[in-house]
Amino acid sequence: MNQPNIAGAKRFEPPRYTTPAAEQLASRIKEYDFRKPKKFTREHLRDLNTVNENITRIFASNLSSILRVFCEVNVNRLEERRYAEYINDLPDKTLIGLLDFAPKIPDMAPTTMILHIPPTVNFFLIDILLGGPGTGYKYQRGYTEIETEILKHMYGKLTGYVGEAWNALIETDCGISSFETNPRIAQVLSPDDTVIVMSFEIRMRDIVDTISICLSAVSLDAILNSSAVSGKYGRSLLRADAEKERARRELIYRALSGTDLEIKALLGTVQLDTQEVVNLQKGDIIPLGRKVDSDIFVTVDDVPWFTAKLGQQKIRKAVKICDIISENEAQQLKW
Repeated sequence: MNQPNIAGAKRFEPPRYTTPAAEQLASRIKEYDFRKPKKFTREHLRDLNTVNENITRIFASNLSSILRVFCEVNVNRLEERRYAEYINDLPDKTLIGLLDFAPKIPDMAPTTMILHIPPTVNFFLIDILLGGPGTGYKYQRGYTEIETEILKHMYGKLTGYVGEAWNALIETDCGISSFETNPRIAQVLSPDDTVIVMSFEIRMRDIVDTISICLSAVSLDAILNSSAVSGKYGRSLLRADAEKERARRELIYRALSGTDLEIKALLGTVQLDTQEVVNLQKGDIIPLGRKVDSDIFVTVDDVPWFTAKLGQQKIRKAVKICDIISENEAQQLKW
């Protein structure tokens, strides 16, 4: 009996039947890596917006003044990663600064922050500071001793700018401790430790590259949960919310200020049947059921808003507003 040749046969896969509800559910499912659990939500990371904005402003203004070259710095990304992933993404031939970062929080030990500036920016800084035209920056090599000393001086200035930016959130002492030309050697944290990486896009002439700052997630969590930050940031949030609400009200008021409204002075109401209305003649008197000295109502687009007194101003009839009608009183009125 000849056996069928199954060497080239395709594997049978049963058809998959999906429904719109199943597809919608599948689109809402997100992958979660339990080896890299997220410690921070977006709301937590928003607390760093003040620091990031200060860093972009201070870096851009000071680098522009030092180099006499227009410099633009923008927030690129704020992400939570493992320390090993961050270090492995850095170039082999680069220079990183290890910063002593000491927030003035009780019982919190100083931590190490990493400042990385890409080689293109470093060589551009060296060329400009040594009087060059700033065209020699596309080098794939390490740094000489003279270049390293120049960069150490610049990193010291940038470290001061980082500390100044953080002082808007919490008072800190920030200083440069050491440098490393090989990021793999800088084992300041465990490879599996979680870190927060703040990335900034820097533009100078034809250069577009990324500066990054790395901070331990444990240290950041202690900073954000400290009473100094929560109280200060909470007050700033309330102040920001109040300002937003005031701006929203002003916007609505400006939009409505040009709207035409119909205002009526209502002397009173009376119900008549059809025959009585048909028989009305000139000179007939219709009693309104109200006292002569009682208040009348002023309506805005047929909604009662005020009580008023009927009178005259010079040769014209007029009303004088006496009081504002509450919402409950307006609902009880029957015309």
